[in-house]
Amino acid sequence: MIDTSLTHEYFRAHLENMVALAQGAAKHGIETTPSQLVDGVENALLDIIRTSFPLEHLLKTSDLVFHAEGPAVRTDAPALSAFNWLSRAMETALRKLSGELFDLSERDSKKLGRALDLRLTGMAPGSLYLGVALAPPSHDLVLMEDEPVFKRLRETFRALPAVTDAIGDEDVLPSMTEVLPDAAERDATLAALLRLSPTGKQGIHTLDVTSPGNAHGTLSQRERVVLREAIKRPKLANQKSGTFTGEVREADLDKNRIHLRGVPNVGSLRCVLPKLDKSLFGETVRVTGEYESDRSGRPRLMLVERIELISTPLQTELPA
Repeated sequence: MIDTSLTHEYFRAHLENMVALAQGAAKHGIETTPSQLVDGVENALLDIIRTSFPLEHLLKTSDLVFHAEGPAVRTDAPALSAFNWLSRAMETALRKLSGELFDLSERDSKKLGRALDLRLTGMAPGSLYLGVALAPPSHDLVLMEDEPVFKRLRETFRALPAVTDAIGDEDVLPSMTEVLPDAAERDATLAALLRLSPTGKQGIHTLDVTSPGNAHGTLSQRERVVLREAIKRPKLANQKSGTFTGEVREADLDKNRIHLRGVPNVGSLRCVLPKLDKSLFGETVRVTGEYESDRSGRPRLMLVERIELISTPLQTELPA
């Protein structure tokens, strides 16, 4: 866990110790040179300046801080391929998660997802630390920083470490539902964490995820296996059976997920299909299966057992 809460105290303590040594030496008639006094604390101060201060800055300015460990990042000059993998995985996972949350909120996910402003807040030594912050989109967009969906997105970002920490050795822990009660958001977040989980191929074996407040979680190849299984076979809480009709607007081909839009009395419904047929994009369908609702009783995530295409009547010309 990243802990920089005592950085300034440590730094000040070393300086005070240096002054105290000089005063003590003078009191006993011992002559000391400035060089001798600095020698006693130089390495400790340089270490704090080199590592703790940059980390403290990252934690203060970031929504998420990622710490990669592995043979490719064990020196102060990490492999460029490892840096590229981490920065690309960060952007892909967070942008994809954002788009899915926008879609679940029945917003224009493509437009807002492209305009989402993710900022690299900095780097810090000690393997490879990268910070990222969610900046408000430009003011010409409908979405503003004080809008609920934007606040919810930042909350979801900052919950990623706690979600990561709820991944057990063999399965997702029950505490996952406490961190993210909304089944659709939880399913989308697990997919984002799978995208962030190291494969080991780039010389990164573990990826620690931290957010303000020192929440902490670790992703590795073990978590990757658990996440892949959890996404393949999602578990529903308090599941019910039902049938819903809506339009297929968004899809994740790799994960066999679709977002059904315009569902009467529901809005947007995230669906897990046994197999995804691309010909369904833009079509109106009827889905039947088991689903989980949010706390207000609104269906959010469905395991589809049967999907039926609802044909749109053809417009015919009226006789003259």
